[in-house]
Amino acid sequence: MTPMPLAVALLVLGAAAAPAAVPGGELALRQALHAASVDVEPAGCAGVLAESRQLVLTARHCVTGEGRAVQVRLSTGVSRTAWIVAIDEAADQAALFLEDPVPIEPLVLARRRQIPGTVLYFEGHPSRPRFQTARLERIARCSSLPDLPNALFTDIQGRPGDSGAPLIDSAARVVGLVHGGAHCHIATPADALGRLVERVLERDAVQAARGPVTPGASRRAASRSGRALGAVEAVRMEGGRPAEAEAVHGVSRREEDLHGVRVGAERVA
Repeated sequence: MTPMPLAVALLVLGAAAAPAAVPGGELALRQALHAASVDVEPAGCAGVLAESRQLVLTARHCVTGEGRAVQVRLSTGVSRTAWIVAIDEAADQAALFLEDPVPIEPLVLARRRQIPGTVLYFEGHPSRPRFQTARLERIARCSSLPDLPNALFTDIQGRPGDSGAPLIDSAARVVGLVHGGAHCHIATPADALGRLVERVLERDAVQAARGPVTPGASRRAASRSGRALGAVEAVRMEGGRPAEAEAVHGVSRREEDLHGVRVGAERVA
């Protein structure tokens, strides 16, 4: 049997690994990317609605303190409260849980390891989108993320405030989040995001966020969300492994006001 030439083998391998393009082409990609992008306040960073209508992913350096509340401005212009429910220090990633599911289609995470040369898409901060076609140049360690062995080096033209913005592939799957880094133009990878998301979505209360969207955010909805978060842990991860866990709600060892919702009590201001 004649062996397959190396060039042909590489071509076949690349074709098998290439994601199926989104119907509608680049315009559909731009629309999906912009719709799922969010503004994380008050840091002024970006983030993305991913895997659930109630889950936002962003850069760890954009938020502080597990269990604390932040404001998230959606692409519709509406602001919602979200709680920091999981962080990965090594990968500079954080997961936020919205007070209610939102009527926006979330993006999904890319599950396959990316190949250098892959074409990626990026718009930066949603309040000042600059849609770009970029390329994954290499996968390596970067000095600003010393504990992450597989940072994504790209040729994106980022600006201050783009941290946490998603990079997607031609199938509109999240490949990584913008980190920045001095002279690195890097993003943190989706495989680390996947581990972070699994830690959150394995909880029944958060898993329920994948259900039908309930219209009309209200005080009652916020109160329900506070009770639901009683089952969610704020998990700190180091090197992709849980380092410690601290309950966000329903735990008497920490009393603190989080934008009107008190930890250890079910009170909505």
